[in-house]
Amino acid sequence: MVTIEVMKLKQINYRLYVIVVGCGRVGLEVAARLSYIGFDVTIVEKSPDALSALPEDYGGFTTIGDATERDVLKRAKAEKADLLITTTGDDPTNYFVSLIGSKIFGITNVLSLVRSKENVALFEKSGIRAISPISLTIDTFERSILEGVELATGDGK
Repeated sequence: MVTIEVMKLKQINYRLYVIVVGCGRVGLEVAARLSYIGFDVTIVEKSPDALSALPEDYGGFTTIGDATERDVLKRAKAEKADLLITTTGDDPTNYFVSLIGSKIFGITNVLSLVRSKENVALFEKSGIRAISPISLTIDTFERSILEGVELATGDGK
């Protein structure tokens, strides 16, 4: 599903080179959407089988290998990346790859999926923007509950 935000980004026609690490459910969707927008995208994935799930219209590149190894990120042209997004299911891997990207390759814009909310502070202290599914879910529930209360009490006018 293409969101309004994706359509707005597509209309802007702004070009970025993005590396997405991990081709699971999240990484696959992020890479496909960014490719659709027109960004130059490379997915780095250990398992060649995971890449078979990419949509046929995916217009980006793939690099097979372990992103915790410097030469794999080098093959993905990390030194040219404007944005690094780590989406593996393992917080330590995401943290380590994010640090390699920022400290060794100089990528200044790093986003990371952080599964355990206890790890969010560590990522953020290291200059990595953390995306926590648990925190996002709780925030969404809180907003929905508040909207429901405001509608029920008449305060949401």
